[in-house]
Amino acid sequence: MPRKFFLPLLLLLLLLPAFSAQAAAPISLTLDGNDIGYSVYLPDEDFVLLSYSAPEESGKIVLYAQDGLFEGKIGLHYSQAGGKVSVNIENLSNERKLASGTIKVPAEAGYAKPRGKANGKVANLQLQETIEGFSYSFSCAGTDYMVLRVRNKQETASFPVYPQADGTYKGEVALPLTYARALTTVQVLSGKGAVMEEDTVRKGYEAPEAAERQEGRLSGVTVCIDPGHQENGRPVMEPLGPGLQGRTAGTSGMAQGVATMRKESIVVLEIGMVLRDELLRQGANVVMTRTRQDQFLTNQERCQAAEDGNADIMLRLHADTRQSNTKLGFSVYAPFNSDYAKAVADKYEYRAMGELLINAMKTRVGYPLDDKYGFVTLSDQFVGNNWAKMTCFLVEMGYMSTPREDYLLSSPVYQQWLAEGMAQGVYEIAVRRGWAND
Repeated sequence: MPRKFFLPLLLLLLLLPAFSAQAAAPISLTLDGNDIGYSVYLPDEDFVLLSYSAPEESGKIVLYAQDGLFEGKIGLHYSQAGGKVSVNIENLSNERKLASGTIKVPAEAGYAKPRGKANGKVANLQLQETIEGFSYSFSCAGTDYMVLRVRNKQETASFPVYPQADGTYKGEVALPLTYARALTTVQVLSGKGAVMEEDTVRKGYEAPEAAERQEGRLSGVTVCIDPGHQENGRPVMEPLGPGLQGRTAGTSGMAQGVATMRKESIVVLEIGMVLRDELLRQGANVVMTRTRQDQFLTNQERCQAAEDGNADIMLRLHADTRQSNTKLGFSVYAPFNSDYAKAVADKYEYRAMGELLINAMKTRVGYPLDDKYGFVTLSDQFVGNNWAKMTCFLVEMGYMSTPREDYLLSSPVYQQWLAEGMAQGVYEIAVRRGWAND
């Protein structure tokens, strides 16, 4: 190696430990009963991923802080025996560690390790989804206790369960960190940790009650919200559209989160519920094509629901996926050559309306107003656009193939931002079309 390159390289190697030490910010951890309080200042972050690991449980939570100060509490539910708890804060984009710390949790007063026979034949394991998590039942004759272990992408836990007088085990398990419709593996273990029985169950979902409609700037405007897909869909051949040649069953499947493993169908349904309430607060009438995961509709049936509801505009909510894991932003697709689309507006007007919508979304979430973060495309590709007799857009609200947007699409804070952005876009379109006053 030439001498002139040796000293700078040596200096860089000496400085690397210092740079590494500065990469993780100090995090304050405190005990408050069964809760662990945390506080960390990360001025360059708005959303982060907090993960924790305790002796009998672990979890992941997406956090938001407007001012960079992330504060809150971690509730420990299954760590009565105490032990060391590790807490990590990571960046959503690349899961780079931003802060970490550990704290020792003492055993709860009166804690006693389970004793007795904890090994036997497990029969009739039954799991049933609930809105909070799941319920379980099984039988294991002659045992004093068994151990239940649950795990999914958001949380894990192991804890003893005890039989009723007839030797059956029954109970309910809450999964507060688990997303709706997430798949959970449930194992029944012996006292020594051997797996005796195993099955899976999804966490339930129930659409929240609609907000009360208020008088506002969108009074008199009717919006149809169409959350795309469904949990167990099937391909259906449909005519491409009025005035268009051919039939299609669609060209792509449902996206799935690269980090959360969530299905597109539940993510867009959640956001649809948030958008519904935001539009109601602004005075709009709202028609929903679906409110359940097990509700199957063809594209033409979705358009018919919008028509039956006398909708002025239809928003078809979707989430995207790409080979890249860094792509950010939105896409808005408008119909082009179908007879119904041409009766609504010409291509110049449709593009102008679509740009109002996508720019309102970019502005609300803080993306620059340039094509790098998405643009409007006029296309005959989408049956659900072509059969709409009213103004209609398919809205790709983010990339589930990108870790950051995958996490964000399931964050209540970000879902609200998306709803506010789309509601602003609807208002600007309504003003342009003469449905609402400026």
